[in-house]
Amino acid sequence: IPIPKLVLESKHGSVIVYTRRHVNGCKLDPGDNRCQCPKWLYLKPRGGKAVQRSAGTPSFSEACGEAQDILEGFDPKIAAALAITQPTLGITIDKAVLDYEASMKRCALTPKYIRNCLMPFKRRKAREYGETGRSKNMSLADWLDRDNLTAREPVTRLEQITSSHLDEWAATWKTNDLSSHIWRGRVATFLKWALLYDHIKREPKFRERQRVKPGNRCGYFSDSEIAKLYRGLPFFRMKGRPMPENYAERLGAFIDLGRWGAMSIIDIVLFQPKVNLGKNNVLTYRRHKSGQIASVLLAPEIAARLRVIPAEVGSADDRPFRFPDTDKETNCATWRYRFQALCRSVGIREVETEVGSKITPHPQMLRDTAAINAITHGVRLENVAKMLGHATITMTQRSYLFWVQKRIDHCIED
Repeated sequence: IPIPKLVLESKHGSVIVYTRRHVNGCKLDPGDNRCQCPKWLYLKPRGGKAVQRSAGTPSFSEACGEAQDILEGFDPKIAAALAITQPTLGITIDKAVLDYEASMKRCALTPKYIRNCLMPFKRRKAREYGETGRSKNMSLADWLDRDNLTAREPVTRLEQITSSHLDEWAATWKTNDLSSHIWRGRVATFLKWALLYDHIKREPKFRERQRVKPGNRCGYFSDSEIAKLYRGLPFFRMKGRPMPENYAERLGAFIDLGRWGAMSIIDIVLFQPKVNLGKNNVLTYRRHKSGQIASVLLAPEIAARLRVIPAEVGSADDRPFRFPDTDKETNCATWRYRFQALCRSVGIREVETEVGSKITPHPQMLRDTAAINAITHGVRLENVAKMLGHATITMTQRSYLFWVQKRIDHCIED
């Protein structure tokens, strides 16, 4: 017999015990609470603000006992007595993550940056994991939900997290060493913030050292692959979607700006032919990421194509790759999808990086191809830095260290 959610009420408020969502392949209906999935409490004191929080146990009966104690604690007399005899519990992990998100929003950080910072902590849907999902690493909340099913003392508060928890969680990550290193940094930043705001008294740290293979993992297209992309443009058809007008010409211009103009995808979206392309065929623009000025001399035939990019329904008049009815991130995602679909259609499904790993083709590789081509053909590094919009040569050397070193080795052999 299914066990429905429990509602406890008194003149001082109400508490609801329920299963927020089933995890680990639990096949019970959403309203059934017989399983060992994490239980949640909805607290509503009379005249106060409602709070949703996880229960300290996956057992429904034990969670009901916890809810009864909380309901009794709504009584002002009992609450005053408990304040004297019991210490105040620390902040829950879910509440700390929400406060962390609010703190970043007050700093006027971009939504994309905030979303990336919160990726290691927030719960995700089950379909996002696995071979077909986008998430290779289980978030901290999802990992704790799974671990709490068998834990003697479920971890629900931030102060309960130890270095052992971090090491055990990191051992389940499936991303490469560089991505795992980035996740470690995000976790460390969150814990430093929690320590600064007195949510924890001691900062837990990863005890096992993270080894990162040298190299920046930038992939690049060979000349034959670039030629294959151009040849495939007239024959490409999008499956299950109507073909936009002037598709081949527009996507070809997109490749031109990345491969020969060394532009990133956001700079291509903001490209203005009349403003950024001079009569002398020099492409000049201010990078969206850094604000630095980048300048590239284009071949006459490429510059001529970029001056007459045909329009598409919904595109801006002065910015051919910009769709004003969408935000910039969605706009970039549209062109990223189109370029990757073209890569798949011509058979380019993986690109090898300088460290030997295989990665999926991405528009940023067009910019990396332009930079690596210039470095390997002997262009002076200060000119490569100017072409890429780097503030210093050091940035260019750090970004393309493998190829810079390869050129140095070639000069020594010469």
